[in-house]
Amino acid sequence: MKKYLKNGIIVFSIALSACATAVIANAATQKNGDINNDGIVNAQDAGNFSDYLLGKSSYISGDADVNADNSLDVFDLCAIRHNYLKNTSTITDYGTPMNKNATAVADFTAGETPLFFASDGWSNGSCFDCVWRATQTSFKDNALNLTLDKDPKGEYKYAGAEYRTKDFYGYGHYETSMQAIKNDGIVSSFFTYTGESDNNPWDEIDIEILGKDTTKVQFNYYTNGVGKHEYMYDLGFDASKGYHTYGFDWKQDHITWYVDGKAVYTAYNNIPSTPGKIMMNVWNGTGVDDWLKPYNGNTPLTARYQWVTYNKQ
Repeated sequence: MKKYLKNGIIVFSIALSACATAVIANAATQKNGDINNDGIVNAQDAGNFSDYLLGKSSYISGDADVNADNSLDVFDLCAIRHNYLKNTSTITDYGTPMNKNATAVADFTAGETPLFFASDGWSNGSCFDCVWRATQTSFKDNALNLTLDKDPKGEYKYAGAEYRTKDFYGYGHYETSMQAIKNDGIVSSFFTYTGESDNNPWDEIDIEILGKDTTKVQFNYYTNGVGKHEYMYDLGFDASKGYHTYGFDWKQDHITWYVDGKAVYTAYNNIPSTPGKIMMNVWNGTGVDDWLKPYNGNTPLTARYQWVTYNKQ
């Protein structure tokens, strides 16, 4: 048994060496290996593809045939590893610059900020099919990473990520630079919220990108628990392919939503008034297939945020 294992390792090593040589020689003609369609090639793509090759996962998406030979094998895995180690893929920023002079500024490109903390150990229930784990929040690739994955504690099937401010914020201008997740059944969000857990009315203002169609964004708000204000806006681009700026201007008598600095929609009826926490989260849905489409179990999936600002007005 040991002899066979040793021989297998030698063959595998020779294959990887040959593949690395081929990758370097033909890099100009190869696809980059963005397996999970998140706009960057990194260790997650290599991990996803390894699980597929080992039979741990039957689902594979994105551009998996990296060397374009109509076969998914160890040579593709080697090419993916080469691409992310060589930083051949970066995330393009198409948005507006961060307002460094805003009332509150959280620059995640510099790492953690005292304004925010990670939700940990509880679940929203209802249409949320995951628990929040602080382990799903990280800072890498010059951004805040919120990752949906299998629950590391095994108490739930999946673990999502949520980042929220410690303080409450009212009327003013809110913005974030975000790259959303592209995957059926997934939501990437930026919003303000307060409710019963804060001994407040349920007031909320939402920006939600549904992974089933990342060429659109959904705006919504709740006032004392009353919602039904959804508006779907056609972005004209794919929100999963780069950073864009999303925001809203919250006034006493209206809310105006913005995309890349352009006002795109305004609501005037029954506007919320209770200051809330600024929040971002990623989660997978259950029982809401008509809204999100069924979730296919693909993990890990990551949304990225470069910064958040709030400017009191």
